Amino acid sequence: MPFLYHPSSDADRNNVLTNMHGLIFTPEGEPKEDAKKIFLTGTMDHLKLFAPRFNTAYNNRNLAISERSKVTLQKDVKKEIVKKLISHYFQNLNNGIDRGLFKPSDRNLYGLDAGGNDVPVIISVNSILHWGALIIDGEAARVAQGGVSMAQPSADEVKIALDDFKAVLKQQSDKKIGLTAEQEGIQNLRDEADELITDLWDEVEFYFRKSEPAAHRLQCSQWGVIYKNRYGDNTNGNENPPPTNPE
Repeated sequence: MPFLYHPSSDADRNNVLTNMHGLIFTPEGEPKEDAKKIFLTGTMDHLKLFAPRFNTAYNNRNLAISERSKVTLQKDVKKEIVKKLISHYFQNLNNGIDRGLFKPSDRNLYGLDAGGNDVPVIISVNSILHWGALIIDGEAARVAQGGVSMAQPSADEVKIALDDFKAVLKQQSDKKIGLTAEQEGIQNLRDEADELITDLWDEVEFYFRKSEPAAHRLQCSQWGVIYKNRYGDNTNGNENPPPTNPE
């Protein structure tokens, strides 16, 4: 036996409200004559104002998710670039010390052990920011002491990549704040959406209450009500919403 399906996701809520709005109102925003026979004026007025509001909140939330995802992808690319440059910089520092171009004590300027030749492990965001800053400051101090500037990569290349990474981190943080606001915005509308959908469907089912069960479901589904079949039930429901316009 098909049962009345209550939307459980924002996508379903938005689809139902948008579909009901199209079934009840003309393109000019006026209630259709048949709709006036079924729905209370107050319910139609509520839908007319609320459906566009919920749709806007829904689209804004989805846009915020998309924008944050794009920034996250950009961050991942920038992260790999700066990680590679930092690692290559310390490898070249060690190679230069092995060839006698730099002094072992120069390692101290970069926060490293003068007697070691390990390349720092660069994994986390904090480690990137930490070692990137040490390269910039350490190179400046080494050159100020008469040392030769390192190349391939230079400290300037590291700084440019580090600044790019910091910028995209800031963008990601801003997008996260924006997404949180949009999520809260649509969350605050869910209860009202559910109550309005219940009102709309109750009024449809009441109007066609005297019809036989199969005809009742068909008539109600034509006015936006959604029925689902229980598992293993082959009775006809309306598994493929949205329903057709009854006009």
